[in-house]
Amino acid sequence: MNEGRIIKGVGGLYFVEEKGTAYPCRARGLFRLKKLTPMVGDWAAFEPPKGEDAEGRIVDILPRRNALKRPAVANLDLNMIVIAAGQPQPDWLLVDRLLAQAVEAKLPAALCINKADQADAATIEAWRQQYRHLPAVYVTSRLQPQSLAALKEALAGKTVCFCGQSGVGKSTLINALSSSGDMEIGDISMRTRRGRHTTRHAQLLPLEGGGYVVDTPGFSLLEMDLMEPAHLADCYPDFTPYGQGCRFIGCLHDREPDCAVKEAVKRGLVDSERYARYRLLLQDMKERWKSRYD
Repeated sequence: MNEGRIIKGVGGLYFVEEKGTAYPCRARGLFRLKKLTPMVGDWAAFEPPKGEDAEGRIVDILPRRNALKRPAVANLDLNMIVIAAGQPQPDWLLVDRLLAQAVEAKLPAALCINKADQADAATIEAWRQQYRHLPAVYVTSRLQPQSLAALKEALAGKTVCFCGQSGVGKSTLINALSSSGDMEIGDISMRTRRGRHTTRHAQLLPLEGGGYVVDTPGFSLLEMDLMEPAHLADCYPDFTPYGQGCRFIGCLHDREPDCAVKEAVKRGLVDSERYARYRLLLQDMKERWKSRYD
């Protein structure tokens, strides 16, 4: 039995790479009974095709270290969330949902502010401060090739997922980072001010410094998995240093008195804008939780 990694999946056909060769394969029907769908990034046991035009068969999916539901990709080392400093305007609620999803998946995350030439330094620094709790915030621009140096060094040898809105420049970045450099590049629709979807499926692309980068279709909406509202704060590592100081166990950091997280916000230790968005997501989660059996 051969073992390889799924580097691309389109319409039920998966390409499994082993020693530099990608084999087209179909998944066993048994997976449907198990309600298990192969994902890009999976390590798989497979039977390679027996003829030039034949298809192989994925027999088993090896245990996953982690997995994201959207974008659907597995066995990552880093989730890189990309925003644009110009157009499309950053959707910070989407960024926070993506970060919370990464925490749930026990996956490290970082932020990349792309198109840095489209905003002033003060604006970019303010955004960086909102996410200063992250391991890294990268600032890049295709007009400033030197800005990619730190990003290239950080990603070398890792499997990294680039995700975010359409039009923020994910494919442009990947062309600069990947040794294949052949991703289709889109632009911004002048009518809607949104990016056109140029990536239609997730796939692994080799990085110049080793490892893989995953380009994924851009999206504007992401609904978080349903969870008890009290668990939402656990998805905010910037709250963690202060949450133990709250008066009440299970504090939602919302309207409770003597909340150490709210005090940290007042003192500027937790960003006020990110905290305000947390309260919006908390309210949404409360409403969904109440109606979970409807």
